[in-house]
Amino acid sequence: AKKDDAALQKEWMAAKRTAKEKLAAYAKEHMGLDLDCDALFDVQFKRIHEYKRQLLNCFYIIHRYLMIKSASPSDRAKFQKRVVFIGGKAAPAYVNAKTIIKLVGSIGEVVNNDPDVSPYLKVGFVPNYSVTVAQVICPASDISEHISTAGTEASGTSNMKFVMNKGLIIGTMDGAN
Repeated sequence: AKKDDAALQKEWMAAKRTAKEKLAAYAKEHMGLDLDCDALFDVQFKRIHEYKRQLLNCFYIIHRYLMIKSASPSDRAKFQKRVVFIGGKAAPAYVNAKTIIKLVGSIGEVVNNDPDVSPYLKVGFVPNYSVTVAQVICPASDISEHISTAGTEASGTSNMKFVMNKGLIIGTMDGAN
């Protein structure tokens, strides 16, 4: 069975590592972020909309930040390192979506500049998400969030791009999930 094939597993992990290194270089060049490629890459990329729940993801990031911040230095070292990227486009007149984008950026400013937390958590809004950018992000993701409000996603397919690139999907029972 392939699940027991050590050579395949080694090759698989090397490909994932190469993809993460490529995304880290992209994040450094375009966002000024230094990333630890040993961290878990947790991503949410889709059109920015309230029902797609990027705001819920923001609340989770804030919660994780507060958990890390309140931990002792020895307990912080026990946290799984995580890089959270959120990206997508917003309709020009959709004020709430633009506010969510601003919130992600503001959370990133706090988290990424906190010396107690930034070794364990990084946050970034990826600007100008496109097919070209997806070619860098999808292969590097460890977790992809597809958490739309149940009953609102007709047949979303962005999850397929991530799962076909070795990513674990966290999703609601909706659309193509």
